[in-house]
Amino acid sequence: MKKPAFYLMTVMVAGGAMSASALARADDLLNLYREAVRADANYLAAQADTQARRELEPQALARLLPNLSLEGSNAKNSLERKTDNRPDEDLDYRSSSLSLGVSQPLFRPAAYAAYRQAQAQVEGAEATLQWAEQDVGTRIGTAYFDVLLAEAELEVTKEQRDAYLTQLDYAQKAFQSGAGTRTDIDEARSQLDLAAAQTLDLQYQLKYTKDALTAIIDRPITSLARLDPARIQLIAPNPNQPEDWIHQAEEINPRLISLRAAVVAADKQINKALSGHLPTADLFARRFRNKSDNVNSVDTKNDGNMFGIQFDMPIFAGGETSAGVRQARAELDKARQQLEVARREVGLEVRKEFDGVAQGVHWVAAYERAVASAEQALLSTRKGFRAGSRTTLDILTAEQNLATARRDLDRGRYRYVLSHLKLMALVGRLGEDEIGRINGWLSESTTP
Repeated sequence: MKKPAFYLMTVMVAGGAMSASALARADDLLNLYREAVRADANYLAAQADTQARRELEPQALARLLPNLSLEGSNAKNSLERKTDNRPDEDLDYRSSSLSLGVSQPLFRPAAYAAYRQAQAQVEGAEATLQWAEQDVGTRIGTAYFDVLLAEAELEVTKEQRDAYLTQLDYAQKAFQSGAGTRTDIDEARSQLDLAAAQTLDLQYQLKYTKDALTAIIDRPITSLARLDPARIQLIAPNPNQPEDWIHQAEEINPRLISLRAAVVAADKQINKALSGHLPTADLFARRFRNKSDNVNSVDTKNDGNMFGIQFDMPIFAGGETSAGVRQARAELDKARQQLEVARREVGLEVRKEFDGVAQGVHWVAAYERAVASAEQALLSTRKGFRAGSRTTLDILTAEQNLATARRDLDRGRYRYVLSHLKLMALVGRLGEDEIGRINGWLSESTTP
């Protein structure tokens, strides 16, 4: 059946509207974070590593639990026996054995130390996974706002380039009319060329930042929701002393938790090494049945039980145990120093990001006043131009000053957001809830 033209037009318009709506839908920080958790190779590798390390504990525990084994054999034997004053014998016979045994470790210090070490290693792996989660949040947030900042700076540079182009045109016309100089033209051209070079550099930087974001989520990006100045919450850190944040970080920073677990694991390695000087004891029970188990019992069947304690006391191992102890103590010292290095680094990072948030509130306020002043200066310059006391060049200069002030304001806002995001990660609080709260600072409008 042929469709009416009106019907086909309606379908085309509706389809086009739906396509336009799909194209206009912007990626936001929360959606990209969720994608990164599913697609980021670093985070997925950390998940796999944690899953593998979780199996260390049951493996170590197995060495402390009862062990049940069944052994058996069935063989055909040929024997040529020669005995003095007796005729030679050729024997062909079958032998068989079957044994069911169970053993329970009673005293195995190395196995117990290994179990405690495995527990510490699993704890460290879980903390490493949490650290990887904080890291993916930090990287996706940094990449996201790097793109927005690069776009904002590119827009400002293009505005300045256009202003310099207008200034060059004005200088050329003024020179032709005898009201200007060659120097004015050269200065305008120099500024225009510099702005053009900066534009090319920022275009490359923007492409790089987009590629960095794409590498995390493993797909191209189209448009991003922008930071909305009306929604952003410029709040000073609470508590308002960096030492309080450093204390929090030392307690709950996943990286430090992981390294503290590594110290515990290294300490248990010393116990494992020292146990090389200690005895071991196992409780065992065995039920056996055999036939012709040796050449003196051909055609003889045995059926019996064994129950007892097996004891082993090492006496001398050529110095291997002592060397292992020295190695384990050196590894423990290394783990402690690595923990101390990380503790100092985390403290320094906390101070930096704390200052970024605390001072960011004042920076943004100062930049906002600078923008307001630049807007007022541009308004006054335009009024002066209409009154004949200002020139077109004065207006262009005021416009450039306003563009620069807006660029600095953008930088201040992004610096505040990134410092807030990194500070939350340092204290282990950069999860989906916090990402969602920062996502609320974005607007419905999108980047070009």
